[in-house]
Amino acid sequence: MICDDPANQAITPLAFDLMHSIIEMRLRLGRLTVADATNLKREDRRPLLRLARRAGFNTAAIVFNLPLAVCLARNQRRPRVVPADAITLQQEWLLDTLATVAREGFSYHWILDEAASQVAIKVGRWTNRRPAPPAPS
Repeated sequence: MICDDPANQAITPLAFDLMHSIIEMRLRLGRLTVADATNLKREDRRPLLRLARRAGFNTAAIVFNLPLAVCLARNQRRPRVVPADAITLQQEWLLDTLATVAREGFSYHWILDEAASQVAIKVGRWTNRRPAPPAPS
């Protein structure tokens, strides 16, 4: 959306700024919001938790705990193949995530293994949230 080149990694900080802005606007409007990003580092998940809490929403983390071999094989089938060393590094971050996600303050968290990742997941609207603040006049 920003530079018309999904392979341009230099634009990543701007892309995440845009994603956080969109998330904040959707939450302000009381909309179900999903941040579909790898977010394998705790410091990348913290701003999302803050945005949701500030808007009065519950938070949920869904962690796909897939073996490195599965990730590497799926990567080879992608239109834009990511370097194997980048996926290996992400696997290391995944291990850190598995160790900490339960203590990070999410309202809910699920860790899905390879078999569970094949199952369709339906995400419903959370009903136990504060009402959205009134729109500015």
